[in-house]
Amino acid sequence: MKSILLLTHIAAVGIWTGCVVTEALFERALLGKGKPQELILVTLHKRVDLCVEIPAFTIVLVTGAFMVAGADIAQPFLVKIGFGISAIVANIYCVWLVFRRAAAAHADRWDEFARLDHLQHKFGAVVLLAIIVALTLAAYLHGRV
Repeated sequence: MKSILLLTHIAAVGIWTGCVVTEALFERALLGKGKPQELILVTLHKRVDLCVEIPAFTIVLVTGAFMVAGADIAQPFLVKIGFGISAIVANIYCVWLVFRRAAAAHADRWDEFARLDHLQHKFGAVVLLAIIVALTLAAYLHGRV
């Protein structure tokens, strides 16, 4: 059971990370290319959040919680968990920003869109950085075990 949880957790982290990177790429491809492209962007980003990103980080949270329940928790492991939880919390906020940004774009409130877009990209960077640190710590801790 533990190995299935770990495998599911690792797969979900991979899907989540790939999703975050992919979203960054289509943000770079469509943002600033005009309102029609930005409307496509916000719609696409919302769909990816709903169909891929939210399920992926939810699976990471649930499998991580199950694995923590039976783990020997040492200080470095707590730091890794902290970065993982930080990534999830930042991603939840990011999803909220993505939905608000989409609503602003569809309502033709482009000043609000720009403000939310700026915040969403800042927190998106926090998500990616926290995932990378958690993965680095996981690799380090695995090498010590």
